[in-house]
Amino acid sequence: MVFNDLSMRIPADNIQTAKQRMLDLIATAREAAERGVKPIIRTHSEFYAGVLANNYSLSNWLVDPNIDRDDIRFILTAARTPFLADIQNSEIENRNILSDFCCEGETSAGLGIAYLLESLALSIRSESKWKSNSIVLEVSWLEDSENLNSDTVAVVHASSKEHVQEHIAWIQERLRTGVRDGLDLWNRREDLFPSLLFCESVNQQIQNLGNGDPMLRQVVRKLFELKNYCKTWTDGAFNLDLIPSKATPESDSRLQKLKPKLTFKCPDNVHRIFSLHLRMTGAGPWRLHFSEELGPAKILIGYIGSKIR
Repeated sequence: MVFNDLSMRIPADNIQTAKQRMLDLIATAREAAERGVKPIIRTHSEFYAGVLANNYSLSNWLVDPNIDRDDIRFILTAARTPFLADIQNSEIENRNILSDFCCEGETSAGLGIAYLLESLALSIRSESKWKSNSIVLEVSWLEDSENLNSDTVAVVHASSKEHVQEHIAWIQERLRTGVRDGLDLWNRREDLFPSLLFCESVNQQIQNLGNGDPMLRQVVRKLFELKNYCKTWTDGAFNLDLIPSKATPESDSRLQKLKPKLTFKCPDNVHRIFSLHLRMTGAGPWRLHFSEELGPAKILIGYIGSKIR
């Protein structure tokens, strides 16, 4: 779990309300832990200095004799500061540095980390916007030294036990679909993604994703977005706007120049041009190229890797 630092920016009107907010936060985190989420709450380095109410900080709450000792122990045991403590992954750190995550125009480190780690974001119910089970973020990132990209993404979020209960299917799916590495992903592709057909060209591209490779979760996330879209695409034309991540075709100029490199042999032995693609958010110039030509309810995966030059 990752704490939404923006949710602590507005103190409660009184100490009693502040205490109730903390009780609700702990109850939410405990509910998530009971459902299988690791009982760890990643938060910012100034977490304990956060103000809960006038003249009442989180540090005051920790020594308040009227607070249940089990609740205090839970926070002290679960909290990890700073956000990426104990995560030895330079790529995640680089993506965090090179990306800017904003919620309604305000930069949010916590919600950005929750997205990058594909974790459950937790909030104190200090504003109405945190009473939703999903938070929309605008993300921008440096793809290379010259190009700045942007996208809209959603973060799974909870500020109450009810939100966690609404996410049970997501939590179970995350636990079930956690893959060890690219080889595991390739071997389980038919079980995990029955509506996706993989060209042989992506065989080695997927298997080269090692355990701990930050691109592994990025690839899995994009594949699940396409799979979930197929569940609702039962007839009619393919609609790019219904895919959570930004999906775009190649420009005419790139198609003309790169047609041979964008053409892949499909499982039905037909060679197709794979113009449509998803970008790997914050992970550099990576692309997932796909085709909807076999639809509805079927999507072809033709290429996963660095941007084709």
